Amino acid sequence: MDERGLKVNSTKMNELIEQYANVYLFATKKIEHILAEKVIPMSVEQYGILRVLDMKGAATAKEVAEYTGVHKSAVTAKTTRLESKGLVKRTQSDQDRRHIKIELTEEGKKIYDQSKEAMAEFIAVYFKQLEADEVENFLNVYKKINKMLEQENQTL
Repeated sequence: MDERGLKVNSTKMNELIEQYANVYLFATKKIEHILAEKVIPMSVEQYGILRVLDMKGAATAKEVAEYTGVHKSAVTAKTTRLESKGLVKRTQSDQDRRHIKIELTEEGKKIYDQSKEAMAEFIAVYFKQLEADEVENFLNVYKKINKMLEQENQTL
């Protein structure tokens, strides 16, 4: 039983995990294919870095890593790939040369916007097949889970 007194059926939990894994793996593979075909070859993780920089503005690799939950060394490696494509640039602080900010270039912003649009088109195909209340329920569940993950991330 959980803290609210609800018994989680292990069969249901296994089904939920299996369905989540199926959707996640299919969507990740499909999104990377769509990005490569319609925009530019990049991983979902690289897209995530562009997304953070678009939302938050210039940030250090540590800040991006904390926000995305990805190890700083992985962020650094992915940032190097994005920089080689001209999508981000690193800027050294005048006050502390060890302090390096990562930010979107104009091309990076353009590519991010195109990628976001391509993803929206991909997702819309599936959501159009759902009833309005199903979409609303899905969104509410994702908001709740996201809020729980954010709270958990703050305690780490």
